[in-house]
Amino acid sequence: MAARVLIVEDEQIVAADLESKLRRMGHKVVGITASGEEAVRLADQVRPELVLMDIQLQGQMSGIEAAKKIQRNTAAQIVFVTAYAGVFLRDPTQMQPPGMCVSKPFSQYELQAALDAVVRKSVRNV
Repeated sequence: MAARVLIVEDEQIVAADLESKLRRMGHKVVGITASGEEAVRLADQVRPELVLMDIQLQGQMSGIEAAKKIQRNTAAQIVFVTAYAGVFLRDPTQMQPPGMCVSKPFSQYELQAALDAVVRKSVRNV
């Protein structure tokens, strides 16, 4: 099942890699941004079904805070893509809204498995 995806990633090379992987999987990338503030604005405009969100971003807003606002405003599913997955292990309440986490570096298989799980969860909640 193809999804409309917003990529929120401050490392340009990682964002380009994510975009390429998503397109090969058949998903539609509806936007790419490097800051939490812009992610919230962009999500309101493009209404993604899924957001791939880094934790450390440009600007004042963290990925966790941006994810909460995007989830509240659009109900998009969130997949955190981060090198700081330990944040969620130390304090699982940080992953609010509940979502998935893919640790950098990641393979296309790991990304696909996380997206499939989120899409299945989304379909069950409809």
